[in-house]
Amino acid sequence: MIEDKSILELKDIWQYVFDASPDLIAIIDNNYNVLKINKAMANSLGVSSEEVVGLPCYKIVHHTHSPLLGCPHAALLKDGHEHTHEIEEPNLNGYFLVTASPLINKKNKVLGSVHIARDITKRREIEKKLENTVHDKEILLKEIHHRVKNNLMMISSLLNIQSYYIQDPEVKDIFLDSQNRAEAMALLHQKLYESNDMKDIEFSDYLMTLVSNIKNSYGSKYGVELKLDIKPGIIDVDRAIPLGLVTTEIIINSFKYAFPEGKGIIRVKFFKEDDLFTLIISDDGIGFPKGLDFRTEGNMGMSIINALINQIDGSIELNRDDGTMFIIQFKDEEKDY
Repeated sequence: MIEDKSILELKDIWQYVFDASPDLIAIIDNNYNVLKINKAMANSLGVSSEEVVGLPCYKIVHHTHSPLLGCPHAALLKDGHEHTHEIEEPNLNGYFLVTASPLINKKNKVLGSVHIARDITKRREIEKKLENTVHDKEILLKEIHHRVKNNLMMISSLLNIQSYYIQDPEVKDIFLDSQNRAEAMALLHQKLYESNDMKDIEFSDYLMTLVSNIKNSYGSKYGVELKLDIKPGIIDVDRAIPLGLVTTEIIINSFKYAFPEGKGIIRVKFFKEDDLFTLIISDDGIGFPKGLDFRTEGNMGMSIINALINQIDGSIELNRDDGTMFIIQFKDEEKDY
């Protein structure tokens, strides 16, 4: 209950409210002429409220001979609806959020508009500083990705050089495997460096390049054909790195163990259905050893695969029906909320 109604009984209360607002307010007719402005607008323009009455608003505020492009009052005159635009006004030394609301009579005819301009200059300055900060951080992140990529490629090169001095074929293979692991991670950091997104990556592009690089590494030793069916899919970096390493390990194992005759086909399939990603890597080789539990037994590569699948909260299944097929699935993190 209102205890003191005296303020509501003032004869010109609407004028008090009109002038009390810190926003710049003007009442404008359908010909863009100013009918009335409040105290805040008069002070900003450096004029009295009376001397601008009857003058075009664009001439008073913008010092132009016609309305500006994007003028909310002009938009209102076209459709009769309220319009809001952000406008930079050098004559008022700032940015303003300008709203033009229709003034409508009892016959639903638009007579003009109430034009309210809120000074958002400080907000825009803060936004600009934040934009500059974000931009600086993005440049820094790109530089970090670039340096990490270079360091990983240096490790790969050192492994490659060292392998020339190794005579034992098994040890030489270990160096080649490690080299491919380093290159798989380096490739991802290269893709991130080239991207405008520091968090997510188009996994299909990365996957195709990764598989091709592995094929080139083993191409001279194995006559294996690669068949790819890879659909687009955006994945966050925290999952892309483990998945890249898993792909590397599985394909390396196929090259090394699936084809005693040196010939065969490796297939890589990647797609998304609803919120579930699926990565299938298979070969038509001699098959995964029967009786061997890939989750608890096998070489170091299999241990790495299982650890990485756990890291992304995914699942992995093995199908031995026709050669070897690994089916990896994980949810889109954007829909986990």
